[in-house]
Amino acid sequence: MKLVICLIWLILTPVTLLGQAPDAIIRPTASPTRLAISDFVSRVSASQETLSALKIFNQVLFDDLKFSAFFEIPSKSFYPLKPLRVPQDVVFENWQVPSLDADYLAFGSLQVDAATTVAEAYLYDVKTMQQVLGKRYRITDASLIRRVAHEFADQIVYELSAGASTGVARTKIAFSSKRGPSKEIYVMDYDGFNAEKVSVNEGINKFPEWSPDASLLSFVTILPNTSRWSLWLQELGAGHSTLETPGSYVSSPAFAPQGNLLAYSARTEKSLDSDIFVSSYNGAGRRNLTRHRGIDTSPTWSPTGTQIAFISDRTGTPQVWVMDADGSNVRRLVQEGGHCDSPDWSPDGRFILYSWQAPSQWKHDVYLLEIATDKIYQLTYGRGSSESPHWSPDGRHIAFQNTRTGTKQIYIMNVDGENLKMITAYGENESPSWAKYAPSSMSAQ
Repeated sequence: MKLVICLIWLILTPVTLLGQAPDAIIRPTASPTRLAISDFVSRVSASQETLSALKIFNQVLFDDLKFSAFFEIPSKSFYPLKPLRVPQDVVFENWQVPSLDADYLAFGSLQVDAATTVAEAYLYDVKTMQQVLGKRYRITDASLIRRVAHEFADQIVYELSAGASTGVARTKIAFSSKRGPSKEIYVMDYDGFNAEKVSVNEGINKFPEWSPDASLLSFVTILPNTSRWSLWLQELGAGHSTLETPGSYVSSPAFAPQGNLLAYSARTEKSLDSDIFVSSYNGAGRRNLTRHRGIDTSPTWSPTGTQIAFISDRTGTPQVWVMDADGSNVRRLVQEGGHCDSPDWSPDGRFILYSWQAPSQWKHDVYLLEIATDKIYQLTYGRGSSESPHWSPDGRHIAFQNTRTGTKQIYIMNVDGENLKMITAYGENESPSWAKYAPSSMSAQ
């Protein structure tokens, strides 16, 4: 059974020429779905291993569902005290009292044994007393319990949104990190856990970008004792290939949503200004799309692949421009002056994120351009400079870098500014890229 949730959207006041805008206000078009999340309990015996796994599982599941921005979650202080292992334990009337008034209830059990960890997870419609989900997960490595929680959270989001979102709990974020003399590319879970190094070339690696199927990363690198930037394509856990570029400088790769095309910023040996180029993954069919005096950089494709937005200073300062994918029909989108950077097109094609330093400010903040109306909304405020914004694959969240702690760190938040989380802490971290959806490898029955 599925419930169609009316999606929350933003009602904002457009930014003025000075970059000022009131706080974002969420106004649901219907009453929000109330989801109670009862702590999972041990299935048989409460061994120390099981208790440790339960602590992780319960926290991850709660955090994932809260961050999803689909649900109102009642306080656990009002929950009935009786533990829920199986559906027969549920007294549905207890979850419909005024202090709870839950629409749905998630619960289950978990057990860690010598060879196998088993989690049984349920989602019930409290009003109809009908099961919505019933899953059994088996893993041989208890350290993967976070993945089980992510999997179940995403399945809840998918079911209760009637497929409007697949959730983001299983997604990955790539980023550039300086944790020593080199700057390498890392990949981590969306919540900052399980960071793994992707590049190991001891050079300076920047601007990671995911392929549409999340199997490939593109980034630029300059190796030690060299003066030439190169563009790398790398499969996770595999080797890399280098895409031939027209000169010694290349930046900001962006995969087209369909086909095997890659856009990037580069300059030829005869030019001091960079242009936007497009080629296949192996460098074939390279075309210069801009060929204009001034620096053109940071391309981002529309979801249909028919347009490319980019940054250009051809009128004096870096602004957001857009063109058709063949380089025609070039036009300026942002007219406010100042310094724009790092545009990213929304998954539904309606908006472009970018960072902007207003003429009267010293720092950047993240802004949202509604393409159809030319209205601009401010998304970040407060301390530090916020830059390099990137959409989540469901278009409900963003990742960006901020300097409020004194160093560049990666943050995530809902598009309305709620649920702000710092997800890196060690080293200098920048240029987050949120992966598209990829198939899950979790075993569930």
